[in-house]
Amino acid sequence: MNQEIVLNSSYFWEEWLKTMVILQRPAVQIQLLVITISLFIMFIITQWLWSKFKQLFPDISQFEEKNKERYYQQCFSALVCYLMFPIFSLITIGFWQFIFLQLGWFAGYLSDTIDLLWIYIFYRVFLVTLYASLNLKTVEHYHHRFFAPLFTTFIILHIINIITDFDTIFRVSFFQLFDQSVTLGDMVVTVGGLYFWITGCSLFEKGLIYLFSKEIRTDQRAVQSISLILRYFLIGLGIVLIFGYVGISPTALAAITGGLSVGIGFGLKEVISNFVSGLFLLFEGALKPDDVISINNEMSQVKKFGVRATTVQVIRDNSEKIIPNQTFFTEEVTTFTGSDPLVYRSVIVGANYNCDPQQVIKVLLEVADNNPNILEYPRPVAFALEFADSSINFELKFWLDDPLITKRVTSSLICDIWKAFKKNDIEIPYPQRDLHIINGVDNNNYETMDMGNL
Repeated sequence: MNQEIVLNSSYFWEEWLKTMVILQRPAVQIQLLVITISLFIMFIITQWLWSKFKQLFPDISQFEEKNKERYYQQCFSALVCYLMFPIFSLITIGFWQFIFLQLGWFAGYLSDTIDLLWIYIFYRVFLVTLYASLNLKTVEHYHHRFFAPLFTTFIILHIINIITDFDTIFRVSFFQLFDQSVTLGDMVVTVGGLYFWITGCSLFEKGLIYLFSKEIRTDQRAVQSISLILRYFLIGLGIVLIFGYVGISPTALAAITGGLSVGIGFGLKEVISNFVSGLFLLFEGALKPDDVISINNEMSQVKKFGVRATTVQVIRDNSEKIIPNQTFFTEEVTTFTGSDPLVYRSVIVGANYNCDPQQVIKVLLEVADNNPNILEYPRPVAFALEFADSSINFELKFWLDDPLITKRVTSSLICDIWKAFKKNDIEIPYPQRDLHIINGVDNNNYETMDMGNL
């Protein structure tokens, strides 16, 4: 809804008819046929060559896992995979352009195709650079969601600009909205701009986290929370800027939201509640990605934090749960990594009454000191707890910097304590009961007492 000169929709159809007339020219059709056949043949040839390459070099043609010893060979293999088709196509189209020029034929579309292939080559080099620097799955994810759609949009606009002036086409109006003309450019900018801006903000968040994790030593949970807040701020700013660029009237927007506010209030009450709860969690910093929490009596780790719901991974079975954000305000949640990631754990063991309690405490501390997962500071401590029925019970308390390894460390300690006790002749007793038999009791009374006990 820009203030530029708005053209009638009939202009669009006039340009469409002109384009059809141009495409019917023999010189144009010959070039398009040559371009299509050349690209198709080069695609078949490069696919066949790549299959042969993978058979000859199977180790370096697999990109799922980077091999440190063959890193450069894998990068070269990626270049072959990504650049073989555009380079072969560029050589073929360049050959046909030379033939057309020598024959004095029109070769304008061949020249434009060569320009597009050069752009495609630089784009593929950029992808190889990302592959060499980042994780393959991350590159593939944003390649399909951001870079490929952005590159395709650029190519389509470039082709449209070759055929006609897309600036003029984008000023064609198709319908009226709130007494304002909605042009083709407004629709493209609104839909495409919102998609690329929102996806780009997600990519910016991932890049920020990667930069801080590699270059700057800081609390990663805090970095992820700050980057998430920045991402949603940029998304909101982008929506306002895009709507302002296309000229959406604030009065009309207020009228729409005002009319829908009652319906939204009732129909989306839970969604709005979760959204507001997510904002409070973000700004308070009470919950951050990678935090270890206990909710519904299950220890879980926060994997993805959003303004509507939070995704947690249950430690017990590695499953994932999507929990609405308002749950963290209505239920009791225990966090093990809130302000301090250290956790305090203990192991209780019994020793028989023939042992020396000081020796048992010394052995327990030696076992704790030899465990690499137990922190040296704060120091582990051991206590004699109580005189039990069959043993003297002792407690070994220690600190961990990761609550997720509690079971593994506890299991290791139990095994090491058993070995240390056996080495030092310290017995872990079985439960014991003393049986007292009273002599001289009348048989009748004994039988009566026995039946009573039963």
